[in-house]
Amino acid sequence: MGEGLQNRDVASTSPPPRVDKPRVSGIDLFRGALVVLVILGHFAELSQRHHFLTWFGIGFRMPLFIGLTGYLFNLELARSLSSAGLLRKYYDRMVLPWLAACAVAVVITGSIAWFSPFYAVIRPPYHLWFVPVILAFMFAAKLCRLGPATMLAIAIPISIGSMYVFGVGHDVWQFDAWTPDRRYFIYPIYFALGMWVARRPAPTHEHLLLLVAFAGLLWWSRLYDHPSTAAEAAAELLLCVPLIVLFPWLRRITFDVALISAIGRDSLFFYLWHPLLFALWSAWGFSGVPLLALAACTTLAAWMAIARLPNLSGVLGVRPIVRRAHDAAAATIPEAAAPEGAA
Repeated sequence: MGEGLQNRDVASTSPPPRVDKPRVSGIDLFRGALVVLVILGHFAELSQRHHFLTWFGIGFRMPLFIGLTGYLFNLELARSLSSAGLLRKYYDRMVLPWLAACAVAVVITGSIAWFSPFYAVIRPPYHLWFVPVILAFMFAAKLCRLGPATMLAIAIPISIGSMYVFGVGHDVWQFDAWTPDRRYFIYPIYFALGMWVARRPAPTHEHLLLLVAFAGLLWWSRLYDHPSTAAEAAAELLLCVPLIVLFPWLRRITFDVALISAIGRDSLFFYLWHPLLFALWSAWGFSGVPLLALAACTTLAAWMAIARLPNLSGVLGVRPIVRRAHDAAAATIPEAAAPEGAA
């Protein structure tokens, strides 16, 4: 499968089992960098929730993640499948790991109740909102049968209006318990924009787009000391929209950072489980840089160990390590009978 189809088909979730072959992907690298920023952001929230660095990352991490998911979403394939078929397609790579993480979160927090499954979807705890929100966007895009441009035109007023109602920065509002998580309302614009950008030619004025994004970044940074719900929504859009429009340029990246790209390919595992490691080490009395170092090392160690356990890896969101096809075939027949150079 070519890289274009493979990456378009995969959202911000783990792809099928990895084959030991060289792969340089700007998309994997970018996605891995976003995951690292999310982990650092959660660490900053634990350490100094109101620090500038905590504020700095809130303005772009998850909007870009949502936009990248829309950019990689294979809308045409989704519409060729039944709703049940689309759910089966993402069950192993997204839904099952999310269910496992939700179960662990419910048990640890002791919030087991008859309405827990309902709230896991409508009002997911902490970071677990990402999977149900993304699945809602995917199914909405599949079922509405509108083109990406029309969906974007609908999403723009819904999302911008919701940003002013719910807030995106200092003052974030969440209404009655039955009200769905605010991300269902404020993030459709980024998902729809990603789908639209994926079907457009690569932009030619990339320097101008970067300049606009930089202006949005400066504006967002200034709002750390000058809270304003309206200005925060505008600054986030000014920062994130140009960067999402630039996503086609990710495919032109020729360098690679192996570890970051590997994290990007197994992004769901790192996204779902790193808070558990932070919580465990915090419970044992660690804080600051030692907490970050221990959580990072144990997350990486767990990732490498789980990848070698096929029965567990799929449940936790890790693509199992598999050998090349010819190695697997050779292992099923006597060594003397295997022809030389068998492919």
